[in-house]
Formats: sequence, C-alpha cells, structure tokens
Amino acid sequence: MAGVLPDTPAARVDPNLPDSRWAGVVCVRNGGGVFSGALVHRRLVLTAAHVAGGPVSGITVQLNAGEPRQFGVARTHVHPGWKGFTKPFAFDDVALLELEGPAPDGVPVYAPYFGPMPQGTPLTFVGYGASGHGDRPPSIGAEASVKRVGANRVDRVVSRPELPEVPAIFLYDFDGPDPASNAIGGLSLGNGEETAAAGGDSGAPAFERSTDTPRIAGVLGFVADFNRPGTPHSTFGASGGGALLSGVQEWLRARIAAA
Repeated sequence: MAGVLPDTPAARVDPNLPDSRWAGVVCVRNGGGVFSGALVHRRLVLTAAHVAGGPVSGITVQLNAGEPRQFGVARTHVHPGWKGFTKPFAFDDVALLELEGPAPDGVPVYAPYFGPMPQGTPLTFVGYGASGHGDRPPSIGAEASVKRVGANRVDRVVSRPELPEVPAIFLYDFDGPDPASNAIGGLSLGNGEETAAAGGDSGAPAFERSTDTPRIAGVLGFVADFNRPGTPHSTFGASGGGALLSGVQEWLRARIAAA
C-alpha cells in the first residue's frame, strides 16, 4: 500500500497491539510468500482463493497482536466457483483457512458485510503488502509483521452475467494529487488516506466504514491498469479490485456456521 510525500509508508503502519481494531488482520504465509487475511471466526481466516493453493503443510498464519503467534492450517475451504484468473474478471476469489487452534479471546473477529456497495462507498484496506510512494512503484517489500492501513472508494461494481442483481466484484483506482490520474471515477481521498494494494495484499480485507465496528465487505485480489494501459501497478493511475462478500454470501454463511 502506498502514499506520496509528505505521506510516508511509516505513517500507515498499524501497531501490533492486542487492543488495535486491526489486530485480527493476519499475515498468511504460503510457499515463502507473504499474503494477508482476517479472522471471521476464532478458527477461520478469510483470504483470497489464489492465496490458499497447495498443501496445507506449506501454509501458516501469523497473528500480530502483541508478540507474533504462529498457527498451522488444518484445512482450506476454497469457494467452489473459483476457476483461477480469467479475463475480463475472475469471480469467487475467496477462501477460508481453518486454523489448527483458536485465536485467543480479545483479538477482533470481524463480521462479514453483505449489504449494498454503491459507487463512491469508502473502504478501508488493511494488509501486509509492499509500500512506497504513489508516484513510483513500491520500494518497501511485504513483511509478515508489518501491516498498513489505507483507504479508497468503490469506483465500480461488477456482477456475474447470470446474476446481474448481485454485485460480485468491486473495482477502485489509485488517485493521485493530479486529477488527471483518475482512471475510473471519483477523486482522491487525500494524501493521508488514498491507497492501493501491492504485492502481499492479496487476501487483505476491505472494510466498509458505515459504523464504528469494522465489517468486511470484500477481499483484495488483483491489481490492474483499467483505462490506463501500461501504468505500473500500485502507482497513481493504476487500478485494482477484489471479491465482494455479497457475491459469496450463501457459501460464506454456511462455512462460518459449520466451524
């Protein structure tokens, strides 16, 4: 996640304290890579389907709420609609990681949000991805113990052709100080908030902000260059998006209820 001077990557870092409202946002390690996720149950981590591939023996979850704590993964639950990355959009990029043991009491567990997400809805992104300044690609790599917080808006929603009434994907763009960087819609939230996903943010929660209690509306899944071909990912003018939980509501409710 990135900003621009005088904003700095350090200004976006959330302290790994047990009482942080973002303490339930975890780092997912798979095959040596750094990814993101969030607790939706004491034993379930919501992340992206493309993060959950491979044997469970290669996946671990790091909880950063005080001293880092490692959890093994007993099994993965990948949404059955996930077919890999397809064009123009890949649907159902959502999975749950079932932990070998429960997260401790007191660490936030986040409720899913299945409500409407009209254009312009503000979102808060929290993840372990790379960072830097938006006028150039990220210069600080993803780290398993460093999560950052930023914001953006829903600039567009996409539905499956067979279910046009159900929003399934949200899109956003990374607006810089110059309005010419606007790729999809809406203006910048400002230097201190506007952000975009970067490497390591796959699986990160996108929280809706209508109440004081964070609820997860979506899962970050991809970066892109919609309407501005050739724009380096995670720089001003670039775009991204992910799965809306409204599009996987039935599956997600059932899996959480069964945990």
